Amino acid sequence: MIYNSLLKRHFRNNIAYIFFILLAPKCLIAQTDPAFRPISADIIKLSSKVLNEDRKIYIYTPPADTLLPDKHYPVLYVLDGDNHFSLLTEYCRYLSRNDVNAIPEMIIVGIPNTNRTRDLTPTRSIIDYEGKPDTSSNSRFKSSGGGNNFLQFIGTELIPYIDAHYKTQPFKIFAGHSFGGITTINCLLTQPDMFGAYVAISPSFWWDKGYLLNLADEKLKNDRIINKIIFYSDADEGMSSPPFHTNLLKFDAIITQRKIAGLDHKYAYYPEDTHMTEPIKAYYDALRFIFRQWDLPLTDLKPLNATVVKQHYQQLSQRYGYSITPSEVNMNTAAMYLIAQYGALDSAISLLEMNTQNYPVSAAAFSQLGDAYLKKGDRSKAIICYRKALALKPGLQNVKFKLAEASKKQ
Repeated sequence: MIYNSLLKRHFRNNIAYIFFILLAPKCLIAQTDPAFRPISADIIKLSSKVLNEDRKIYIYTPPADTLLPDKHYPVLYVLDGDNHFSLLTEYCRYLSRNDVNAIPEMIIVGIPNTNRTRDLTPTRSIIDYEGKPDTSSNSRFKSSGGGNNFLQFIGTELIPYIDAHYKTQPFKIFAGHSFGGITTINCLLTQPDMFGAYVAISPSFWWDKGYLLNLADEKLKNDRIINKIIFYSDADEGMSSPPFHTNLLKFDAIITQRKIAGLDHKYAYYPEDTHMTEPIKAYYDALRFIFRQWDLPLTDLKPLNATVVKQHYQQLSQRYGYSITPSEVNMNTAAMYLIAQYGALDSAISLLEMNTQNYPVSAAAFSQLGDAYLKKGDRSKAIICYRKALALKPGLQNVKFKLAEASKKQ
C-alpha cells in the first residue's frame, strides 16, 4: 500500500518524527491492524421453495465499525462453499485491512452443495469429459440440468434473504470453480444484472458438447453492452487432452475480438497449477483484478489533497455503484506524512477536514485536525476541534491537556 511504503521510507530518514509517533496517543494515530482471529461465521438454514429443500448457508460479516455503525458492505457469493468459503474469507479479511487497502471489506456468502451436478450444470446431459455417454446406473450425470433452477433460488430467495438480514451494498460478486465456473458464466449470459462481477475458475466448458460456448457465441454480440466485470482462468488440468485450455481460449477470443462495450475482462492461465490448486492463486488474482483501482494511484504523496482523494473515490463509487469513502486511518496517516515530509499543512488539513465530514463521531478525527490547526497557528480552530473531540469522548486526557494549553495562549 502506498501509505505504508512511503512512511517506512520516511521513518528511516526522520528519527525525530518516529519519536513523535511513538509518543502520540494510540487512539489518535494510524495503527497496524491487530493479529487475525479465527473466522467466525453465521451458519443458517434457508428453506427453499424453488429447490424444495433446506439449504445450509455460511455467512461471514466484517467486524462492526464503531465509527460507522450503519456501514454497509458489498457481498461475495461463492459456490462450493464447503471448500472455498474459508479461502475467500481469509483473502478478503487480509486484503481489506487498513494497512493493505487493496479491496473493500465484504460480506462473504458460501453456498455448500447438496447435489452439485444437479445445481451447477445448465442442461441435462450424460456426456462425460472425454465426450462419451455415461449410461451407467450410478452415473453422476443422471441428476444434471438444474442450473437455471439453482440460479432462480439464488436470485429470488438467497440474495433477498441476505439483503434483508445483513447490511449489504448493491455491488455483488459471483464466484465459482469447475462446474461452479460454468454456473457463474451461465448467470452472466442469461441473467447478467444479478451480479456486478463474475469469477469463473477452470469453467467446465466441455459440458454438454460445449453448450455454454455456443451460448456465449449467441449472446455476446458486437453491439451488446454489458457493464460487468469478469475474471476467468484455467490451469494444467492434468488431463491427456486439453479441452479446458482450448475452450478457455475460445471463450476469451469471443470476448476479446467482439469488444463488447462495458465488459471489463481478464483471462489468466496457470500452467504450473492443477485443477485443484489453481483456485488458491486464481481467487486472489480475481479479487485484485476486480478492485485493481481501489487504492489511490500515486507514486508520491506530495500532490495529495482532499480534491484528489474525493475525485478518486467518486470514480470508485461510480464503478461499483455505491457511495465509497476513504479510510479514516489511512487519511490520518497520509496527513501526518504530508506535514512531516513536506510541511504541506494546507493539504494535510484538507484531508483531516474531510475525515471529520466522513467520520463525524470520531474523536480521533477532530483531535488530529486540531493538532494540524495548532501547528499552523490557528488556535481558535484548534480549540473548536479539541472541544468537539471531548464532546464525543470526554475521557481523553491528552486532548484535555492540549485544549488547556491552546486556551492559555489565546
